[in-house]
Amino acid sequence: MESIGRLAGGVAHDFNNMLGVILGHAEMLMSQMQPLEVLYADLMEIRKAAERSAELTHQLLAFARKQTAIPKILDLNEVVVGLSHRLQRLIGENINLICIPGHNLWRIKIDPSQLDQILSNLCMNAYDAISGTGKIIIEMANVNFDTYYEVYDGSLLGKYVMLSVSDNGCGMNKEAMSHLFEPFFTTKKLGEGAGLGLATIYGIVRQNNGFIKVYSEVGQGTSFKIYLPKYAEEEELEMRNLSKRRSAIKSSNMDKRLCYW
Repeated sequence: MESIGRLAGGVAHDFNNMLGVILGHAEMLMSQMQPLEVLYADLMEIRKAAERSAELTHQLLAFARKQTAIPKILDLNEVVVGLSHRLQRLIGENINLICIPGHNLWRIKIDPSQLDQILSNLCMNAYDAISGTGKIIIEMANVNFDTYYEVYDGSLLGKYVMLSVSDNGCGMNKEAMSHLFEPFFTTKKLGEGAGLGLATIYGIVRQNNGFIKVYSEVGQGTSFKIYLPKYAEEEELEMRNLSKRRSAIKSSNMDKRLCYW
C-alpha cells in the first residue's frame, strides 16, 4: 500500500499540472467568446471534464498523504453533530442516521475538511450497501490501546479517539475485504464509482497518524472503526494538572504533620 501510495502521488502531481494547463486555456478561450457561440458549449464540457479529473487527482493525493491540510484542534462530538443534518440529506429519508456522542471525549487535531471527506464517503458507502430502508450508526469514544494484540503494531500503542460508522447493509466477502483500500478497486457497476472513496479515507487517516479496523460479514453489515490519536498537548496538560494535584496533596499532608507536631 505504501508503494502504491507513492506511485499514485507522483502520477497525481504531474497530472494535476497538466490539468491546470487544460483548465487555464479553456477558461481563457471562454472569456473571449459569447455563451451563444457554437464552440462555447464544447469548451464548457472540456472545463467540466477537467474539473472532474482534478477532483480524482485530489483524492489520489489524499491517498498518497500529499494532500494539503490545515489541521485544527477539534471536539469530534461537535463536528459530527454539526455534519449530521447534511449527512442525513445525503443518504435520504429511508435510512435512519443515529449519532452516539462519546463521553468526555478527548480532542483531536485534524483538518475539518478531511473529517467531512471521511464521514461523507463512509455514509455514501453505507447507503449503497443498504437495500431499501436501514440504519447507519455513527459513534465516538475514547480508546486506550496498551497491548500489542489490540493494534497489531507496537508503534500504534497509545490513546485514540474512535470514530465508528456502522450499517446493516449487505456486508462484504473476504475477497472484497482484501482489496478494500486499493485505489480504483470497487464492487459497484461501471460508471457508478471511481473506487477512490476508501483509498482517500486510508490516506487521510494515515496522514494523521491513525489507523482503521474494518469488520464485515455478508448479510450482516459493515463497521468501519477509525482511530485518530488524542491531541498530544492535551495529554501533556493532563499530566501537568495531575502533577499539580499530587504536589498539592503532598503539601497538604506536610502541613498536617507540622500542625500535629
